[in-house]
This record gives sequence, C-alpha cells and structure tokens, in this order.
Amino acid sequence: MGLKACWLVLLLVTGGSVPQHLYHHQFAVHVPAGPDVVDDLAHRHGFLNHGQG
Repeated sequence: MGLKACWLVLLLVTGGSVPQHLYHHQFAVHVPAGPDVVDDLAHRHGFLNHGQG
C-alpha cells in the first residue's frame, strides 16, 4: 500500500508542473506562387522548408 501511495503522490506532484500551453517553432503557410518561390522565400528569411506534410 505504501508504494502505491508514493506513486500517487509522485504523479500528483509532477502532473501539476505541466504547462497549460505548448508552443513549437513550426507553422504552415499557403504560397500560391509555387514550391520554387517557397524555397527562396524560406531561405531569404532563415527558415527551412520541409515541404507539404
């Protein structure tokens, strides 16, 4: 019983430290001019185009 209580306390303590919002450095844009323009635009602004996913 003591081990289960320990796990429960550990879970409750660490679960409260999870951030409310998660942000990442990825985004999607629509560029009607085509893939060549997208690659050039990304390169000029220091980004890497991963293509369509």
